[in-house]
This record gives sequence, C-alpha cells and structure tokens, in this order.
Amino acid sequence: MAKAITKSKNDGSRYRVGFNKLKKDISKELPSVMMLFLSEKVLMDEFLSFTSNAFIGKDFNPKVNLQTFFADETSIDEVINECSNMSFLSEKKIILYKLVKKTGVRGINKEAKEGFINYAKNPNPDNILILLNSEKTYTFSNFEDFENTGIKIYTVSTDSEEDIADWCRDRLKGYEIDHETLLHLLQFVNPSYDEISSEIEKLKTFCIDTKKVTLDDVNLCVGMTKDFSENNLFEAILKRNFEKAIGIYDNMSSKTTSSSMEVELKFVAYMNNLFIGLHKMHDPALSNMAEGWPLYNELKLWKDGAKMYRLYKNYIKDLNILKIKKAFDYIYETDKTLKFTEKDKRLVINNLIHNLVNL
Repeated sequence: MAKAITKSKNDGSRYRVGFNKLKKDISKELPSVMMLFLSEKVLMDEFLSFTSNAFIGKDFNPKVNLQTFFADETSIDEVINECSNMSFLSEKKIILYKLVKKTGVRGINKEAKEGFINYAKNPNPDNILILLNSEKTYTFSNFEDFENTGIKIYTVSTDSEEDIADWCRDRLKGYEIDHETLLHLLQFVNPSYDEISSEIEKLKTFCIDTKKVTLDDVNLCVGMTKDFSENNLFEAILKRNFEKAIGIYDNMSSKTTSSSMEVELKFVAYMNNLFIGLHKMHDPALSNMAEGWPLYNELKLWKDGAKMYRLYKNYIKDLNILKIKKAFDYIYETDKTLKFTEKDKRLVINNLIHNLVNL
C-alpha cells in the first residue's frame, strides 16, 4: 500500500530577510505591490521613510503622498480605486493597507485577496501598495495565496544580533561609540528595535555635549534603570555570552542595598533551575513530546516558551550528561563558597559564569 504524501506546512521562511537586506533589495528594485510582515513600529517608520525617498525623493509629503487604510474600516474597493487612480495631474503615492485581526478571518478575507491579486497583475506605476501585517505571531499559510502573483513578499527577521548592532550604529551616527560599548548597551535591552530605539534616544540626549558614548554613560543612563527577566539571564548563558551574563549580575547587584548574599544566592538558584531544565531535555519521555505548551510547562518555560525551547534544544546539541553533571558541580561549589567563605562575591559569580559558558 502506497504511503500518503504529507505536505509540509508553509511557514514563509523562504521570504525571511533581515531589515538591512530588505532596504538593499528595495533600493535595487521597488515593487509595485508588496506584502510585508513587520511588527516593530520604529522599523516600519524607517521603511516608509526609506521607500518614500527612493520612490518620490526629497519632495515627499506624507499628507499628499502617503495614504493609510485599515482593514477593519475600509472596503477593498476603496483601496483598489485609490491604487488605480491614474489622473494626469496625480501625485505619486505610497498606499499602506494595515491588516487588522478579525474574529473568524484567517489572515485576510477572500474578497480582499482576490482584489489585491487582480490589481497586482496590472499595477499603477505611479503608486506603491504595501500590505502590512504587524502582528508578532501569524500563520503564513493564511497568506500563501499571494505567492507567485506578482506581489513581492517579505517576512522581516528582527532577531539577528548582528543586524541589531548595525542598526544601532546607524541610529548613533554623529556619536562616537566603540564595539565593546555597543555590545554593553545591548546587554541591557531586550532584542526589540522599538525598545532599543527609545534607549538610544535617551543616550543621545545624555551624551549631547561630548558626542561620545562610553561604558560609564551606558551604565548611568541605561543600565541603572533597567530590569532583567530570568529568561534574559538564561539566554546569555545558553548563547555563551559571558559579558551579558556578568552584566546582568552587576545590574542585579546595583539594585540592592542589602549587605546579605541575596542577589548571589538568587543568581545561583537561577543557574540551578536552568540546568535542571537542560537535564530534563535528555529524558526520553520529554524528548518525544510534541513541541507546545505541555512541553514548555514541563520545562517551566512559561514565558516566550517557543523561543526559549529553541535555545535549549540548540544548546544541548553539545551538552552531554557528563557536562551537565559538571555544571551542577560548579553550581554546588559556588553555593558552598558563598555560604561558608569570605571570598569576593563578584569574583565567585564571575568564576561560575566563566565555567558554565565554557562547558
């Protein structure tokens, strides 16, 4: 009996592109119609600015050359009519159609899909139509009808540390900042362009007189006011990022006036929890579970479960049971040293982090 052929789920990964690469692609060829998956507002604003400059030039006036429609309040006919308008005196326009989640609608309704696909067959060269999905989570297969229709598709990746660092340098043009200081800044923020943009603007104001950003400036302006989650610390260890991990410890220490070892023991407890989870990953019963909430719950990954699970899974590729045992030995020795000796607490934590990231 022939086996049934199962079709793999379309996740849109073939259209995945970093933001800097997206701008390069757009600069080479401006699509008349594009479908954009981008959740970061600051990047969308920058994208519109870049596209308008490439398409219209320095005379771009958002009141004249930018038209924005929302899927929950505008008929598809109105959008298509605006796109198709080819009056002799008409100005070039960028038309932005923002998708809005509706109950019972997966992605975009059938009428709108058909309207945009038909328009893409013969688009107005004086206009650019951008269909924007700004949701952080979506099912790409709900949009696969747009494939091979003349509509250019981009799913913008925002989780590359290298892309984020390059983008930060662009935002800090006119300010002197070295690579070490830039990485130090990134350890204090979540990998969110919107959040990073806000912190950079604070830094620029803080350093307006010197036009130079130093480690001390970052510590004073950003680090002292920034809180971290347990996942931030786990991610630093899982990515073997010593500087970020010790920076999180320093930040934790700066927020307590207590002379006790509360921060250090909490740090050790975090590490113990992390490696308990990693040890569980070697349990056959767990490794055979389908990815999803029940699995995340078993690993106590209650926030950003999918992201953290990927980090766990990638990390244990090079982490056998013997290395996990060694990790628990390091954690136990650190706990004992903190409780029963007078050694410098930061040095003890420094050594623990060093040993864990070099397993």
